[in-house]
Amino acid sequence: MADGGGQKAKVIILTIIILIAVGFIVKQLMPKKYVYTRILVDVEAKKIFKKSFVAGDRYEFPVESPYSKGKNAYPAYQCREDGTVFAFVPVIIETPEEVPIDPEATVPRCPTDGSTNVTIPEIPEGEEFITVDQESIEVVRPEIK
Repeated sequence: MADGGGQKAKVIILTIIILIAVGFIVKQLMPKKYVYTRILVDVEAKKIFKKSFVAGDRYEFPVESPYSKGKNAYPAYQCREDGTVFAFVPVIIETPEEVPIDPEATVPRCPTDGSTNVTIPEIPEGEEFITVDQESIEVVRPEIK
């Protein structure tokens, strides 16, 4: 009688080990989600911050910001010449045939001088955000022809 109980325990333990192994294998086979970080600017709160996005997911700007209510956050750029921070709405192209555009329209241009001499603002190590010291932050939308 005791031997029968021992056999059942072994079968149960072996079944649990097999289920754990199968679960591990299935988890390894599932597609991985890659996350990237983008520097955004909240045009209402005048804050530059980092936000994580999942690669492959589609995002339309503006997106939610933790610093103001509503969708007020765009990719942030800064003019190298005068330091002006601006928001740039990236062009989303589904297929090349769908939207005929000038490739130059997809390049961020400084709103103060029209140059492409721009950079992405940097947030100091250990800081969550930086406050922009400007009267307003312009939202630059590319001209699609």
